Amino acid sequence: MVNVEYRYQYEYRYLGDERFPIIQLTITNPADLTQSIDVDAYIDSGAERSIFNGFVIPVIGLELLNGGRKEYSPTAGPAITAYLHRVRFGHPDLGSFDLEVGFSDVQLRRNLLGRDFFNLFQIGFRENQLLYFLDANP
Repeated sequence: MVNVEYRYQYEYRYLGDERFPIIQLTITNPADLTQSIDVDAYIDSGAERSIFNGFVIPVIGLELLNGGRKEYSPTAGPAITAYLHRVRFGHPDLGSFDLEVGFSDVQLRRNLLGRDFFNLFQIGFRENQLLYFLDANP
């Protein structure tokens, strides 16, 4: 049997009437650390790459269309166009980390942290208890 240790435990948070593994992060322009915004993100093991609402980009001093264009294909509905930008994320427990994520040109229902985020952190879910676990050392 393999035992996995986690440093941090979080409760699922409400999004509407349901609870999900949502984490609050600070997104910062890596070239200007004074420009940042706090956002909620849904931890989604089914998403290949992270995608966030594009309204975040001008708030941190970047131009949405200056990023590389990428089409995201959701499981239902039309493809979503996003623009890739490397940004810095911060969290009180996890510290800071850089990640290239897509920022959409349409309103998203929620920001998603995908498997690119999973490459940086060890993540566990206890769905029946509405808990998730994180450790900064994958």
